[in-house]
Amino acid sequence: DGKTDTQTRTFGMRNVEQGKHHIRLNGRDIHLRGVLDCAVFPLTGYPSTNVDDWKRIFTTIKEYGMNHVRFHSWCPPEAAFEAGDEVGMYLQAELPMWIKDVGKYPDRRDFFEKEMYAILDAYGNHPSFILMCNGNENEGDFAVLEDLVKKAQKYDNRRLYSASTARTHTPSDQYYVSHVTSKGWITVYEGKPSTDWDRCKESDIDVPVIAHETGQRCMYPNFEEMKKYTGVVEARNFEVFRERLAKNGMLHQANDFFRATGAHTVLQYKEVNESLLRTRNSGGFQLLGLADFPGQGSAFVGILDAFWESKGLVTPEKFRESCAPTVLLARLPKRTFRNGEKLKAKMEIYHFGKDALNSRKLNWTLTGEDGTVYHKGSLKTKSIQPATVDSLGIIELPLNGMDSARKLTLKAELGGIRNEWDVWVYPEQPKTEQHNFVYTRTWNDETKQWLNEGKNVLLIPEKCKGRKAHFASHFWNPIMFNWNPMIVGILIDNEHPAFRDFPTRNYADWQWWDILNYSTALELDELKEITPLIQSIDSYETNQKLGISFEAKVGKGKLFVLCADPEKKIDERPAMQQLLTSVRNYVSSGHFNPTKSLPVYLLDALFAPASEEKSGDKGSKAIELLLNK
Repeated sequence: DGKTDTQTRTFGMRNVEQGKHHIRLNGRDIHLRGVLDCAVFPLTGYPSTNVDDWKRIFTTIKEYGMNHVRFHSWCPPEAAFEAGDEVGMYLQAELPMWIKDVGKYPDRRDFFEKEMYAILDAYGNHPSFILMCNGNENEGDFAVLEDLVKKAQKYDNRRLYSASTARTHTPSDQYYVSHVTSKGWITVYEGKPSTDWDRCKESDIDVPVIAHETGQRCMYPNFEEMKKYTGVVEARNFEVFRERLAKNGMLHQANDFFRATGAHTVLQYKEVNESLLRTRNSGGFQLLGLADFPGQGSAFVGILDAFWESKGLVTPEKFRESCAPTVLLARLPKRTFRNGEKLKAKMEIYHFGKDALNSRKLNWTLTGEDGTVYHKGSLKTKSIQPATVDSLGIIELPLNGMDSARKLTLKAELGGIRNEWDVWVYPEQPKTEQHNFVYTRTWNDETKQWLNEGKNVLLIPEKCKGRKAHFASHFWNPIMFNWNPMIVGILIDNEHPAFRDFPTRNYADWQWWDILNYSTALELDELKEITPLIQSIDSYETNQKLGISFEAKVGKGKLFVLCADPEKKIDERPAMQQLLTSVRNYVSSGHFNPTKSLPVYLLDALFAPASEEKSGDKGSKAIELLLNK
């Protein structure tokens, strides 16, 4: 009758499909380099409904090479989807479901179904909304979860669905996010000195696999961040941790702890990310996290703080060397070498950029810390198609003429794409200066007599009370996961002459792997005047003074203590051999002159015979806790 009824809708034109190993967008494989969003908004206490706020968050995430956000057991507001559409971010929304008894309560189950339809009705037109999951690490009746997936797929087939992030893989899953598949662990929590490994076997299942909550290595908090809490949330967690650190006399080291553990976390995330980029059939990963999570006892796992702002640990440009649409990769058998060995690097490229890379040269150099170029060359590469992980060739070169310990960096560049990897080369037969000290494995009356006689003593105790150290920093946070050794990193007095023949920064880089994994961190709370040369940084929950190495004047003599095993598998531990050489040279030299003194009774208490620990499978219990068993 001449009347008109009009509706206006905004929607996105794209096609999302389930590929063999990857999610496919418009007929093309994509790889998800993802982060988690756990609804952390410290100024307001609730998620922003402002598009510009979400654009800031997503743009920041994109600057660090990521293209995907998983909303952990929640669905964001409309503003987030609008921002995702504009910035170009792949989003995974979830129902507010994180439960161990799925299916137990019919009313709750009905709520989840209604909420699922409501989410699809409200946000289903957004092209950024490519994945949906029922929730996080659910347990119980998976038939209920699968029923929800089937109903969602029938109701709105414009995205892919999954029954649960982690736990059980159901037949209706169109993708699977998990720690583990039927073929083994796919999530990578920590790197290794070798980079010649991947998760290809474990990722080879019937749907695309996305590694669940990778990384999770925590660092020490940055107390300067407390100034940012100007809204409804107070930084009470920071206040408690700072008070405990001050009580234990180490508040002056707070920034050093933050910087050293932060640098250590950055290098661990580089290896975690690259391991999954090397995995040709990986569907992606979801890093936990790029930003801190202040809940569950405080998880300072991010290179960004809880405000999605930089902590000043690594620039976006540097982070993108190992996390971006195109990344150069190197498969190295190890990080520490002897003079005379060969370095063999199998070069690869991860390329999920828009266009093919035309054939060109891969240029590489092996460079010292002072800028000296020891070797350089190039490899001619073929054309690289998008959505591929491909080989570029092999670099093989001799490590000759290294008469002193050196850190070298293998740098690679291809058409403006850059990456680098540090290695360490040690003399084949470390030079040891003339001994002018007594070496012992035991603190006893004879050791005390030597010190009373004014001798220099190097003590590497065979047994001592303390925490067995570990290269990787603590998992997620020390309050929720009370796992030994409860250490978040290492602070090294790298300018000290004890390290003159052992190149190191002030944090644990990869050459420390075969040292720390065979070390014991002593509890040094009673040694008030002593600052360890190798200081294990305790969790921010307890803030004890811990040390692997320290020195002191004792009586008329001088004592150097190193709590690292000098014998076990020593032929396989060149870095430990070199550290021993450097320490021996120092203790033999005139530079050995500790500034602080210790009474014998404190050392008696420190090195009292260690009681036998009760046996138990702590590792298995930790894994069971992680999997909610």
